[in-house]
Amino acid sequence: MDRAQDHSVHRLALIEVVEREGHPARLVDVRAWPLTLGRAMDNDVVLDDPHVAAHHARLDLADDGQIALRVLATRNGVRLGGKPVSVTAPLHLPAGGALLQMGATQVRVRLPAEVLAPERLLSGHAGSTMTPTLLMGVALLALLYAQHAISLDPGADFSAWPPTLFGLPLVVMAWCGIWALLSKLFQHRFDFNGHLRIALPWMLGFGLLEVLWPQVAASLNWPLMWQLSAALETLGLALLVHAHLRHMLPTRPKAVSTAVAGLLLLGGGISVAGSYRVNDSPFSTPYMSTLPLPALRLAGTVPAATLVQDMAPLAERLAKRAKKAREEDRDDSNEPVEE
Repeated sequence: MDRAQDHSVHRLALIEVVEREGHPARLVDVRAWPLTLGRAMDNDVVLDDPHVAAHHARLDLADDGQIALRVLATRNGVRLGGKPVSVTAPLHLPAGGALLQMGATQVRVRLPAEVLAPERLLSGHAGSTMTPTLLMGVALLALLYAQHAISLDPGADFSAWPPTLFGLPLVVMAWCGIWALLSKLFQHRFDFNGHLRIALPWMLGFGLLEVLWPQVAASLNWPLMWQLSAALETLGLALLVHAHLRHMLPTRPKAVSTAVAGLLLLGGGISVAGSYRVNDSPFSTPYMSTLPLPALRLAGTVPAATLVQDMAPLAERLAKRAKKAREEDRDDSNEPVEE
C-alpha cells in the first residue's frame, strides 16, 4: 500500500518509482513478501508504463533471508546495473537494495541494510559559509586585473579598463545563472551559490594555467608542453561542466560522465580540425607576447648556428602559407597564381 499509515507492521523494504531526474515519484511501503510489479491492477506495485508487462517481476524472501528477484512473462525483461537479469532463475539482490530498470521505468528497492550517504548541506544554509567562495572571487579578479595591467601599453587611459572590470563578473554571473536555472528545472531550487562554489575555483585554475604554463614551458625549453596548454584547457572545461552536472544530477553519475566524455571527444576533434586548418598541424606554434625573464630560464643555451638551422624550414612553410592565401583570395577572373 502506498505510504501506508498503519505502523503496526514493520516496514520490510521501500520501493521508489524513480523519475528521470532521479527523484522518487512514488513510494510504496513493503510490509509483507512476496511483492509483484507490473501494469495490471492486481500487482502490489502498479507501473503505468506501456513497456512494462502485465506481471513483470516478483520480489520474494529467499530461504537464506535475502531478497530474490524473479523475472516474469515480459518481452523487455529487467536490468540490474545495466545488465539483463536471467529469466530462468531468481537473482539475489544486494543487501542494501538495488536500482532496477523495467521497461522505461526505474524502480529503486531500498532494504534495511542500505548504507546512506552523508547528509549534503544545502547551498545558502546557515552552516555553509560563503567566505571561501568570496576569497576565490577576489583572487580571480586580482589575477585578471594584474594580467590586464601588464598587457596594457604605456599611457593607456581608463577606457581600456571597463571591459575587463565588468566583463568577468558578468560572465561568471551568466554562467552560474544558467546552471542555476537548470537546477530549478531538475531540482526545483535556484542553486546559484552552489554553482558559484564550483565555478570560481575552476576559473581561478584556468587563469593560473594561462599565466604560469607558458612561462614554465619557456623556462624548461619544452615547446610541446606549451602546445599542450590548449588540450589542458579543453579538458578542464569538460571537467568543469562535469562538476556542474554532477551537482545538478547527483543520482546519474554514469549518464553525466558519458555525456561529458562525448562532448570532450567532439570538442577535441573540432579543435584539432581548426588547428590543422590554420597551422597545418594539430598544435599551434608556440608564441609568447612577452619573453620570460632570463633569470627564470632553467634549460641550457644553444649555439647561434642551431637557431639558424632550426629557422631554415620556416621560409618554405611561410611560402606555402602565402601561396595558399593567394589562392583563397583569388577573384572569379581565374587569375593564375604566381609561383
